[in-house]
Amino acid sequence: MKADLVASERGHLDSAQRISRRDRLRIPPFATPLTAMMTKPEQSLRDLLECLGLERREPDLFRGHGQPTHNGRIFGGLVFAQAMRAGQTTVDGRDVHSAHAYFLRPGDPELPIEYEVDRIRDGRSFATRRVVARQDGQAIFNLSMSFHKWEPGASRQIDTEISGEPEGEPYEDGIRRTLKASGVSLSAEQFGFGPIEILVEGGLSMDADPPRPPELQAWFRSRGPLPDEPGLHAAILAYASDQTIVVSALHPMEFGLMSSGVQSASVDHAIWFHEPFRMDDWILAVHDSPVLKNSRALGRALFYTRDGRLVASAIQEGLVRRHT
Repeated sequence: MKADLVASERGHLDSAQRISRRDRLRIPPFATPLTAMMTKPEQSLRDLLECLGLERREPDLFRGHGQPTHNGRIFGGLVFAQAMRAGQTTVDGRDVHSAHAYFLRPGDPELPIEYEVDRIRDGRSFATRRVVARQDGQAIFNLSMSFHKWEPGASRQIDTEISGEPEGEPYEDGIRRTLKASGVSLSAEQFGFGPIEILVEGGLSMDADPPRPPELQAWFRSRGPLPDEPGLHAAILAYASDQTIVVSALHPMEFGLMSSGVQSASVDHAIWFHEPFRMDDWILAVHDSPVLKNSRALGRALFYTRDGRLVASAIQEGLVRRHT
């Protein structure tokens, strides 16, 4: 089988360990680590933080860049996080409380990304921004953000059971295990590490595994300390959440997101932030998926700190097509 080399400026695979174009396309865009064959986990976090430091070209115009990925498309969570950072830069005295995104076109990792911010409204308590990401003159991503000035009020939440220490299968190990079943064997160093450490309780199900309920629990934590800036932690959670929300939608099916003939893509993604948190401490994500119809899978996630605070909620819809 003819193979294409997945390469980056930081490293490459040995000729005997190349990933074919077919297998590259099997890795879902919303379930692939942003690694570019990195050998050191801490380097991946430094590179993510560098990518989130956008260049401000005009008061409301920013430029960012992508990173090489295994499937040749910009990881959608990165565009989401960069767009959030662009919008946050134009707002003072308020924190983002909701962000609603649409993925319009696949992004090219080789091209810069232009982020244009529209200052829709600045009120006494709330502010609204719209951010459009473009490459080569075409819109690839659209984000609406709302910001809220902190104010006291009534408080309640749905609790979840949090017991013991964070544990589970490392996310990258689950991807590598699925690839190995199809004949592509990669070491951890060859595959690389994402900037967010993810532990999936019960293991990551991405292929034709035994059917189970459409549920998933996973732990998230950055691979190193982060600055004390709530907006950055919010953007990194948006980045991380794009990797797992829709995965559980296929748990009851006879195929998974990385099964042969499956094509997938992010359609839209919404996240609400309820109170400040830190992404350099463990966050438990409780996922479920109520419906898969018309080639669209809906996933939901609630994010809890280790002390049980519900700090964010998210919903994502993903396109899932199976060609037999």
